[in-house]
Amino acid sequence: MKNRIRISLGYYFPFLMNLAAVLVCLAGIALLFVKPQIGAPLLILGAIVITARYRLEVNLTNRSYHDYLWVAGFKSGERGTFNHIECLYLNESKYSQQVHSRASTMTRYGTEYNGYIKFDTDEVHLLSDDSKRKVLKKLEKLSEKLRSNVVLSTNITINAEVLDYTKEPENSTLSDTTN
Repeated sequence: MKNRIRISLGYYFPFLMNLAAVLVCLAGIALLFVKPQIGAPLLILGAIVITARYRLEVNLTNRSYHDYLWVAGFKSGERGTFNHIECLYLNESKYSQQVHSRASTMTRYGTEYNGYIKFDTDEVHLLSDDSKRKVLKKLEKLSEKLRSNVVLSTNITINAEVLDYTKEPENSTLSDTTN
């Protein structure tokens, strides 16, 4: 049974930069034999960009977590402790994005869905996407992983239900409290 759960939260650099880093690595390998003083730095730079990613490690034995940036084996980030994991939840946020050009300005409106893990002491952002279905699918997969590890290897209790805060309450009534 695993007592540590490592979750890759995404790459630090955008996709096109990672693609460019692969090309830089290939150029570095090609130049390594011809001009090592140029090839080696290119290879190292490309490897740093490719390996940079956000990660979350939950240690169920020590009841601790580590939210960090991982670059070529080195970790830098925040640590915390918890007694139990309360839930995984989904949050909705509206956004607007303006793109300016010389002739016009375009405004794009949208909704972004964010997934979080809530410990009894803190909460950590896991992922975000414009697709609610994608975020829910990833959160449900993670909740299954946490539930199986927790039940089989530790005495930590987890409410592994994914809560959806984007829905309006069914019986929501507003009361006027002004006098």
